[in-house]
Amino acid sequence: MPNPTVSDLHVQAPLGDISVAFAQDHGVFIATKVFAQIPVQKQADKFFTYNKEDWLRTEARPRAPGTVSESGGFRVTTDNYVCDRIALNMPVSDPERANADPAINLDADATEYVTQQIMLREEIDWVTNYLSTGAGWTGASNSTNLVGQAAPATTTSNFRQWNDAASVPIEDIRGEITSIARNNGRRPNTLVLGAQVWTALADHPDILDRIKYTEKGVVTTDLLASLLDLDNVYTMWATNETTAEPSSTPSKSFVSGKAALLCYAEKSPGLRKPSAGYTFVWTGPTGQPKDGARIKKFRDEPRESDI
Repeated sequence: MPNPTVSDLHVQAPLGDISVAFAQDHGVFIATKVFAQIPVQKQADKFFTYNKEDWLRTEARPRAPGTVSESGGFRVTTDNYVCDRIALNMPVSDPERANADPAINLDADATEYVTQQIMLREEIDWVTNYLSTGAGWTGASNSTNLVGQAAPATTTSNFRQWNDAASVPIEDIRGEITSIARNNGRRPNTLVLGAQVWTALADHPDILDRIKYTEKGVVTTDLLASLLDLDNVYTMWATNETTAEPSSTPSKSFVSGKAALLCYAEKSPGLRKPSAGYTFVWTGPTGQPKDGARIKKFRDEPRESDI
């Protein structure tokens, strides 16, 4: 009599304690970390801006006895903000729910998927606004973007790429810290690096030489921040699939690309406080005072689905 086979003794079924999904860790998204979030009650409104030069220029003069003191003042204008609403839904149909194995938690999966999608969109928008060419930064040593090149030209807008062992990234960054402080009256406290830029810096001989006698001897963002006397160094590890669905040739890239942003980011927003950026968050529709984000679940009976 033949012995039973493995397939006779065991019917394969999905494991109930493990599954694989390529969700990115929430910690890789930095869009909400760099600039302070400002909760607002209106989707669009205005805010006051003071003329920078008026505050960096002194009108104070010596005052002779019996004379009127010198008069001074500053100009105030307004700027606008608009909060776009970003949303996505994922339907969970009744047939899908009825057929799902215990290892599949459709509500949890849909919640995580929607959350990831929103966070990725926010990251991409942040890069577009702050890291793209022509973003409008004016505090650096040159009025245009600084460009890393293999063989730099003799202009202040170019520097040797940091993956070149002959480059001098510490001097480059400290030079820009000095320039931004001179042009804005605030010393930069934040450095944002694309993943590839961080990798180049972490392996750069100049930086490794500076930290070789530290406890670990390994470059970390905290160690780099200490070396440059900055409050924060952020690395943008979020990745993005750039081809539309469906595609037989997927193409992935880091959201940030090969870019770096050095800036002053105010951590305690208030009146008369400059910052390279703020994030206005419209909290009215959701009632969420912190970040304005909300997950909703509702019934769509014509589609026999929970949304």
